[in-house]
Amino acid sequence: ELEIALDHSNKANSDLQKHIKKIHNEMKDMNTRIEEAQRLASEYREQYGISERRANALHGELEESRTLLEQSDRGRRQAEGELSEAQESIGNLTSQNANLTVTKRKLESEMQTLQADLDEMLNEAKNSEEKAKKAMVDAARLADELRAEQEHAQTQEKMRKGLEVSVKELQVRLEENESNAQKTGKKAMSKLEGRITELEAQLDDESRRHSDA
Repeated sequence: ELEIALDHSNKANSDLQKHIKKIHNEMKDMNTRIEEAQRLASEYREQYGISERRANALHGELEESRTLLEQSDRGRRQAEGELSEAQESIGNLTSQNANLTVTKRKLESEMQTLQADLDEMLNEAKNSEEKAKKAMVDAARLADELRAEQEHAQTQEKMRKGLEVSVKELQVRLEENESNAQKTGKKAMSKLEGRITELEAQLDDESRRHSDA
């Protein structure tokens, strides 16, 4: 049962590592989108710097958008830190599971040796009651130790499952941060496009007035 549990633990750990890699790729893509949004905002400020009052208004809106993006980035970094801690805990549990497997095999080997000794003593020296009692006591002690190790392994498995739940919750939070950042960026870009359209109309009106003059 311990070996089966260990196999399940290793498979879950492998799946988790793949999922973590996917999250890192998604975060890298989000950073690229953020940098592109900031670059576009800078271009808009340079192109429409003719009207100082309007440019200041646009600058204020861009600063507000940048603040929201920075808040989202801080949330992402915090989630990454928590995710890293969870990965470290899973690594520690994996190491402990490996140690438990070695201990289990050692105890099983000792149990087999003691059982063989007990059978030999029973067959060849039925009159040696004291030796038989000692072997039985040793076997019982090892059985208790094996049972204790099995209980400890079950406890470690519960802890690992708890950490997996925590990692899933962190992944949900990270996805929510990404979604919020995308929504905020789209809203800010929509405002900027409206402002730009308004400025273009005003520039056209002023150009016509200068031409008429």
